[in-house]
Amino acid sequence: MKYTKFERAGIIFESNSGFRLAIDIANKTSVVELEGIKVDAMISSHIHGDHFSLDQIKKLKPKELYLNHECIEILGEEKLDSIIKEIQTEDKIIIGDIEVIIFNVDHGPNVTSKPKENFGFLIKIDDKIVYFAGDMFYPSGIDVSKLEVDYAFLPVGTFYTFGPQEAFDFAKQFKKINKIISMHYDIEPGSQEKFINLCRGIFNVE
Repeated sequence: MKYTKFERAGIIFESNSGFRLAIDIANKTSVVELEGIKVDAMISSHIHGDHFSLDQIKKLKPKELYLNHECIEILGEEKLDSIIKEIQTEDKIIIGDIEVIIFNVDHGPNVTSKPKENFGFLIKIDDKIVYFAGDMFYPSGIDVSKLEVDYAFLPVGTFYTFGPQEAFDFAKQFKKINKIISMHYDIEPGSQEKFINLCRGIFNVE
């Protein structure tokens, strides 16, 4: 398994077979940056424009597009090349050779438009387990106290999601994390550095 990070919470996972799954690549990543990039499937955690954006979906042209009901309603009569599949919390789905378990997370009180559904994902790719928190403000979703993961993607940007301290405290709830990937840190300048400093000597983090 390998991964490529994009702005905010955007990422592309690639399995050993070459199957490529995009998550939350949206309006913080320019379509110019996506030139020449191909994916097999794409999934969006929730309706906010920095996680779900038509321009980026059209540019990536995933064969399959996994969305919650709220995102599908926004599409309306929009014509896409992708096969659209509706997802909901507690679903376990197979996308190519990647398994995804879906759970709802709490976006907190500061969002002006609260999504009806706001997902996190537990992803199994090859021999790796990946936890993707999405836009989590309060600890929520699945119980992580017995969870051992190879990678945990955690937001650290404050206000709309965890800040550095909250993300660090949440990481300590896991049974084991081999590596933490910080995301959503552009909201508050310096938040990624603060998080890395908190984790120093305790977690492997970027």
